[in-house]
Amino acid sequence: MAVYLANTGLQLLSKDGTLDQKPLMQWFHEAKRIPAQQGSYYTKMLDSGLTIIFRTVADKEDLQIVGLDMHMSGRCLWSGKPLVQIGKGEPLSLTLLMTNDSEKSAFIATLVHAATLEQIDEDTLLDLQVCAFPQALDVFDSREAYETVTEEGARLEDKKLLPFNYIMARDESLSEKDRERFAAEEQMMLLCGPVLGVENRKHGFQDTGCTVATISTEMGHLDLVFAPEQLQQPLKKGSYVVASCAISADVLTD
Repeated sequence: MAVYLANTGLQLLSKDGTLDQKPLMQWFHEAKRIPAQQGSYYTKMLDSGLTIIFRTVADKEDLQIVGLDMHMSGRCLWSGKPLVQIGKGEPLSLTLLMTNDSEKSAFIATLVHAATLEQIDEDTLLDLQVCAFPQALDVFDSREAYETVTEEGARLEDKKLLPFNYIMARDESLSEKDRERFAAEEQMMLLCGPVLGVENRKHGFQDTGCTVATISTEMGHLDLVFAPEQLQQPLKKGSYVVASCAISADVLTD
């Protein structure tokens, strides 16, 4: 389950540590059904472009919700070739380590609507609409400002995507405890890039909203979804960001 309440400004959906069922069920009944292999998705898009995705399976005659995902619709398009599945996966959900067509870049993304595809293998080039939900986000005035406060050996290359936790979880020089710590968050990506644009969006639900910043990466443009409260300093067009993110990818079909 991938629900990003802090990033999307939807913390009010959390009540006593659980999700408030009343608005969720309202969205579920308003959602569009998308048939899939071994189940179906019910997808509701809010005014902001934030998409709420209910993953469902049929148990005899009863419909069961088996998972909930969030994704921000947009115009950031990548192409990726699957390499390895990350984790055990959940019903109708899949997280993959992928590379681009030239095999010079690698990234990890969770595929929403994954079960609408007939097959996913190493010979498949997937067309993906992507966004990212930062868990840590550092803002600098420029690339030069980032380099000034970072040792050369610790810097990310400009616009680089790095599956750092995935790599460290397999580093035999580390202790088993350290590898397990990295493995627990192995889907998280390190990335950096210049900010091309910033937009504040409203969901159309109780005055809630979030911010979307589009950055440039080696794979193409990427929308970062966050709440202003996650930042230590304001972010604007021309800023430079370094982030630890979970990438979400919506599969595009003909």
